[in-house]
Amino acid sequence: MKRAVLAVLIIVGLVAGYLILGHNGSAEASHDNNTPVTLSLDRERYSTTDTMLMTITNNGNETVTVGYPFELYREENGEWVKVNVDLMFIQSVVQLEPGKSWTQKVSLSQLKLSSGHYKIVKKVSTHQMTLTVSAEFYIEG
Repeated sequence: MKRAVLAVLIIVGLVAGYLILGHNGSAEASHDNNTPVTLSLDRERYSTTDTMLMTITNNGNETVTVGYPFELYREENGEWVKVNVDLMFIQSVVQLEPGKSWTQKVSLSQLKLSSGHYKIVKKVSTHQMTLTVSAEFYIEG
């Protein structure tokens, strides 16, 4: 009987893990659902010379790890196209305890962006998985 219960728990855990992680090993986190980590920006609209403040907040129950690297995408014809971010990133990580936040500055003038709709994406790790968090913004002028 104990083996049957254990087998059922393992199967349920595997199915739940697959649904959470998907087949590529990452889970998409956004502001619309109850994910343990969120990414927010200080504004929705920026000029090409502004400095963006990007804040990662750990709303979960365990410490998460985040680094400086990010990916940038531009919306073109209804699809997200990766933008080449020609930057060198500091190779250190920040440990965020539950309930804590960390803010990273992004100098948009270094990115040489044109006007448009963008999405910034970061990877955040827990002990069990890597989460992908993102936020959308616009470059004007």
